[in-house]
Amino acid sequence: MSARCPHCSGNIAEGAPVTRGKWWLGPSLTYYDGEQITLPRAHSRTLYAIAYANGEPVTHNDLPNSSASSLAGHIRALRRTFGDRLPIRGFGNRGFVWDARA
Repeated sequence: MSARCPHCSGNIAEGAPVTRGKWWLGPSLTYYDGEQITLPRAHSRTLYAIAYANGEPVTHNDLPNSSASSLAGHIRALRRTFGDRLPIRGFGNRGFVWDARA
């Protein structure tokens, strides 16, 4: 049995795929506009964790075996890969959030 969101009835179990606009994300799979994007595992998990947080800030403390500098490095690499399509923004010193406008 999977956990369901009381608002949208979506699957909110840990590891469940997340859909945000044109993005479909799993812990190790990333699709943008129906096309699979191959990413290093750490980058894919970072992107998934931020999408899964549903607008809440994600810091290195929320990711296993991560430091502030490694999280910043993953975000830089994701920005190089996706450019303007990447819907992640810094949230002051509180972490990174998925931009709901994406």
